[in-house]
Amino acid sequence: MTSPGALATAGAGSLLASSGQGELPPPPTVGRMLLHISPEPGPLLLVALMGGLYLFGVSRLTDRGDAWSRWRTASWLAGLVVVAYALVGGIAAYDTALFSAHAVQHMLLGTVAPIPLALGAPVTLALRALPLRPRRLLVRLLHSRVARVVTFPLVGFAAFIVSLYGLYFTGLYEASMRHTALHLFLHVHFLAVGCLFYWPIIGLDPMPGRLPYWGRLLLLFVTFPMHALWALAMFTTNEVFAADWYAELGRTWGSSPLGDQQTGAGLMWAAGEVVGAMVFVALFIQWSRADGREAAREDRRLDRLLDTAASPARARPGTPGHPATERDGAAGRPRETEQNADRELGPVPEADPEAELLAREAAYNAWLARLAANDTAAPRRPATVRDRTPGTEQG
Repeated sequence: MTSPGALATAGAGSLLASSGQGELPPPPTVGRMLLHISPEPGPLLLVALMGGLYLFGVSRLTDRGDAWSRWRTASWLAGLVVVAYALVGGIAAYDTALFSAHAVQHMLLGTVAPIPLALGAPVTLALRALPLRPRRLLVRLLHSRVARVVTFPLVGFAAFIVSLYGLYFTGLYEASMRHTALHLFLHVHFLAVGCLFYWPIIGLDPMPGRLPYWGRLLLLFVTFPMHALWALAMFTTNEVFAADWYAELGRTWGSSPLGDQQTGAGLMWAAGEVVGAMVFVALFIQWSRADGREAAREDRRLDRLLDTAASPARARPGTPGHPATERDGAAGRPRETEQNADRELGPVPEADPEAELLAREAAYNAWLARLAANDTAAPRRPATVRDRTPGTEQG
């Protein structure tokens, strides 16, 4: 069983639980896989904390009259459900007895869960819901050199591929079976690496160094052959990873260790390709929509220029409605409000809230940078600027 001492050794990773090392569970059934819950409070507390903080941020926005997309909230909660199942669900009870169960757990933590978590846009929620001082700290962190390096897409890609090959083609996999702290650390590692890879590709939060759409598609496309090569190596080898561990465990049910290993490799490869293809299609659709939004935004900008040129009142700085007047205010100083950041890129149709965030990213980041150096608190976001999901109404 997982001992309290091992949990303490794992540090922050101790919040993530695994099945008891060294114990052979009963043969798996559909009921056990779907309904079993390991009696480990750590991961449940972690998931509850992450969900509670997110919902608290949403409630702060709602209380002051702002809206937050229900679709984003549902995405975040769905990602947490996947994390919870991978750590305390039926699959976790077999992760040290079956390579195939470990492979599914790896896939859930590193490939499936990061996508809905990224679509939940928790950083954007924090920037809108936090008080001024912690918001400034978060802004400084987002603009720090460390954040720029960590969120650089190639860093996440390299960590993703190195983790995939390094775990199984070294002695690290068997060591993780024997040492609880390492086993727990790898759970954290899978989830963190998956987030580092998918957040810059499909995530909605503003971040430094985001690649253009074609770069993100190319990076995602390169993962397909890397997955295929890994699966081919797993299928063609006659070596059983952690052979001594499985021999000592003495499992008498199910397929042989080599057969189970090949089954797990097939599951990881197929699931990785399917999820990657879905993200690829979604990203391509986002790119197509972004081109249309960019054209519409340019049309609006030209219309405003024509209106300014045609209106003598608007052509004189200092008169109401002139862009300089709107920007500088009565005292001639910039009014650092989120409304000004929205105005810089013009109104965006309400039908696509995710597009709104991407379209305003540059202006929003500029506003955040100015806010970090400003001594006055920024007014709340106007209630007329909303992040809605098509077909939903905010309560």
